[in-house]
Order: sequence, then structure tokens, then C-alpha cells
Amino acid sequence: MKKLIAVTGVILIGCVFAGSLASPPAVADVSAVSAEKREEERYLVKDCEGKIAVYRKGEQKPFMTTGTYTLSLPRSDSKKLQKGIEVAGKAALQRVLEDYCS
Repeated sequence: MKKLIAVTGVILIGCVFAGSLASPPAVADVSAVSAEKREEERYLVKDCEGKIAVYRKGEQKPFMTTGTYTLSLPRSDSKKLQKGIEVAGKAALQRVLEDYCS
């Protein structure tokens, strides 16, 4: 009886060890978190030399300038772009650019 318990214990420990080796690495979880963090980047959409430009929050130079002139927009939109429109995330940024540049 003691041998049966000892063998069962060894098999159980072996199964736990093999199961831990087969589990996915924790790196996958880290990349998912960093992807969410990148999605929540903050942007500022504003006028730059008469065109709509996108700045990363806190930066002085735009990382993207569109071909859309702010003078071609309604006056209220031009005023908003003079002050700057803060946007959180790439999806929201895309929606704002589609609204103003289409």
C-alpha cells in the first residue's frame, strides 16, 4: 500500500511539472498589456500652418500632417482646431481625422 501511494505521488508531481512546462509563457500577457497601453496613447489634433496635424501629447512637432486645409472647414471647426482637440487612442484619432478630412 505504501508503494502505491509513493508511486501515485511521484506520478502526480510529474504531471504538475509537465503541466507547468506546457503552459504558455507570461510574455504573452505582457504584450497584451502593452498593446492596450499603446491604444490609449493621447494625441492632439490641431492646426499647423493652415493644415490639420496630429501631435503626440506633450510633443512640440507634429508626427503627421494631413492635406486638409483648416480654412476649408466651417469656422467653428477651425476654431476648435486652433485650440486643439485632445484624443485618447488610435481608434478615436482615426474617427476624428475621418470627420475633419473627408
